[in-house]
Amino acid sequence: MNLLESFYTAIEGIWANKMRSGLTMLGIIIGITSVIAVTTLGEGGQKAINQEMEKFGQFTFNVYTNWESKEEFSSDDLTVEDAEVLSKISPAIDYIVPYNSSTIEMKGPKKEERVDLTATTPDYFAMQKTIKVAKGRFFNKTDDQEQRAVVVLEEALGSKLFGQMNPIGQRVRWGNNSLVVIGTYTEEKIKFDMGSQSFGAIVPIEYYLSLQEEPSVNMFMGKAKDKASIQPAMQQTTRYLERKHQKKDHYMARSMQESIDQFNQLTGTLTLIFSIIAGISLVVGGVGVMNIMLVSVTERTREIGIRKALGARRQDILIQFLIESVIVCLIGGFIGVLFGLGIAALISHFANLPPLLSWNSVIIAFAFSSAIGIFFGLYPANKAAKLDPIEALRYE
Repeated sequence: MNLLESFYTAIEGIWANKMRSGLTMLGIIIGITSVIAVTTLGEGGQKAINQEMEKFGQFTFNVYTNWESKEEFSSDDLTVEDAEVLSKISPAIDYIVPYNSSTIEMKGPKKEERVDLTATTPDYFAMQKTIKVAKGRFFNKTDDQEQRAVVVLEEALGSKLFGQMNPIGQRVRWGNNSLVVIGTYTEEKIKFDMGSQSFGAIVPIEYYLSLQEEPSVNMFMGKAKDKASIQPAMQQTTRYLERKHQKKDHYMARSMQESIDQFNQLTGTLTLIFSIIAGISLVVGGVGVMNIMLVSVTERTREIGIRKALGARRQDILIQFLIESVIVCLIGGFIGVLFGLGIAALISHFANLPPLLSWNSVIIAFAFSSAIGIFFGLYPANKAAKLDPIEALRYE
């Protein structure tokens, strides 16, 4: 009996016992579905989030004071002047800006809104390619140096505070401070916001610092020339600050790439753990395949005896039952892949993640299906092949 005949015989055997074959496949379907859903969401989601993080923070890094530093902290640990000097002396740095942020209540003629306020320099707009002017203009170096009370509002915030009015030239209030709106902007958001909504506003940092009793800069935001310049840029920044302020190990720098690497390590570990847990159901499904194949061998004992009496060799019987076991697992694996991708797409839709297909998980799923079919089908197939033809023909 050649392989093609064995294949047709296996299909006939599966089709003749549709209910039993379907129940046999169920364990494989559940296992493959779980593995595909977990790995597709893990790898696909990881890739999508990495692309977003790289798009919004490519070559960027942050510099701040090290909270574990043994040196004394002061309000001038980071200054606007430090950022200006660094942008001129470091060949690895494209932009570096002082950055302060706070959450405030901002009031317009129509209503009051909670706002994420950013205080920085004009270079921030050049560094953040995702921010575009909608109306008016961004503040410039003169606005910053002269501490002008001006603000650039996110376009959606302008609509909230002013309704149908043109906000340009109008005033908004923040506590006791009155600011002139000189522009509005649109900002490309990260896709995975999970439905959260916040409004932004940006003011010159010199104006912001003038309102403080002890002016201090929270951190620096920097952008390196390219990927290879990220580490040199961070090292040059921390070394300059330590030398300038005479404070050893007082500053830290962290790049977006480091955050991406840590995120990948975490999600990779979680995906592996969940995949192993889901894979346990594959083993259970494999045991089910072995049990059903043993039942099939018992039911078809006389058939095996007749075939051996007609000249079928031991390896022919072995291959026939092994092929039947593998086909059952492959059909279950195929259905499991479809269900797994469907569940992953459904979860991606509700979690606001793009549906990404992980071909690695599909290939692994089919490889596991075949391996389970061979491993758990080998014992029943071997048992069938070892049957004595005379004893098999006597079996009732």
